[in-house]
Amino acid sequence: MVKKRAKKAKPIRKVSSKSSVRSNSPKRTFDNIPLSVKIISILFYVVGALGIAFGIFFVIAGLMAPSLMSSLGTPEDIVQKITQANPSVQISVNEVSNLLSILPVLFAGAGIVLIALGVLYIFIGRGLIGRKQWAKVLAILFVALGIVKSVISLFGGRVISGIIWLVIFVVIEYYLSFDEQSKKFFR
Repeated sequence: MVKKRAKKAKPIRKVSSKSSVRSNSPKRTFDNIPLSVKIISILFYVVGALGIAFGIFFVIAGLMAPSLMSSLGTPEDIVQKITQANPSVQISVNEVSNLLSILPVLFAGAGIVLIALGVLYIFIGRGLIGRKQWAKVLAILFVALGIVKSVISLFGGRVISGIIWLVIFVVIEYYLSFDEQSKKFFR
């Protein structure tokens, strides 16, 4: 004979509609997130999605590159076409064949890097919404790199786009680092 164990009865807790369990942590709804953090998070999502899309394009281009390059002709034909179009260009058949052999790997490698960065950006965007300190630190780091890149582009001759990107990155950096609502949100 098999004996069944009697289950211990759990005490019944009555919960009235007036009483509710309150915690010290604020509610984590999308309404409690500062607008600046929402916008920055959405920007990270968009940049991440674009990075993934371009990464997929580059991987596909890397896979298709050998068939596309064969349609251009032999390296000798390519050198001949280049020198006919611009006689001042000095390029050898060996250089063209080396470039053609490494091009698919470069495209696929760049695609994989773009996909990885896109995924990272999406995780940062999600982490910002979820009040993750690591996401804030990474966002500040990437935005700081964007500021440096914008300043370099200013000195490289791309003044208007450099100024636009510099303003965007400085505003994002301000809201992530110095805005009081943002500071309170990530505490």
